[in-house]
Amino acid sequence: MSLQNIYFELSKEMDDEYYTELARTEVLLIPVIIDKIYENPVNSFYAEGLLEKISEVLPKLVYPYFSYITEILNLVDSVNTWNVWRIITNLISCDFDNVWDSIREKYFSALKSNSVVEFSIACDCAEKVVASKPNDKDAIIDILNNIGSHKYLVAGEESEGSLEVAKQKANELLEKL
Repeated sequence: MSLQNIYFELSKEMDDEYYTELARTEVLLIPVIIDKIYENPVNSFYAEGLLEKISEVLPKLVYPYFSYITEILNLVDSVNTWNVWRIITNLISCDFDNVWDSIREKYFSALKSNSVVEFSIACDCAEKVVASKPNDKDAIIDILNNIGSHKYLVAGEESEGSLEVAKQKANELLEKL
C-alpha cells in the first residue's frame, strides 16, 4: 500500500481492530500514526488512542519507534500525556534496549507531581511498570505510602479535594500491587 493510501485509510477512522490488523501487513502504518501525533500533539487523541491499542496487541511492532514516542512527552503538557504513557507502558514489556531507563525519572516525577491529573496518569500506568520493571516497585510503593504528606495544587492553590482523590487512587493502587 502506498503512503498516500495509508493516510487515506487513517482518515476513514475505522475501529481499532481494523488498524491493528493493518499494522501486521503495512510497515508504514505505525510511523504514519506517529507522524500524525507529532503534527498536532495537543489534539492527536484519535491517533494516540489508535497507537495505544496497536501497542497493546502488537508491542514488538511499535517498539522500534519507542524513542520517538517518548519524545512526545516533551511536546505536550502533563494533562495531554495520558495515552502516551499508556503506549510507553505497553512497550516496556519488550524493552530490550532499555529505553525505559531514559524516561524513568520523568515517570517518577509524574508520580510525585503536585497535579492530581498527572499523578493519576502515573498511577494508571503503575501496574504495567511494575510487571515489566519489578525493580521500580519499591520506589512506587514508597511514593504511594507517603501521599498523605503531598500537596496538590489547583490554579496555584492547595487543594484538599485533590489530596483526597490522590489518597483514594494511591490506596487502590497499593491494594493491587
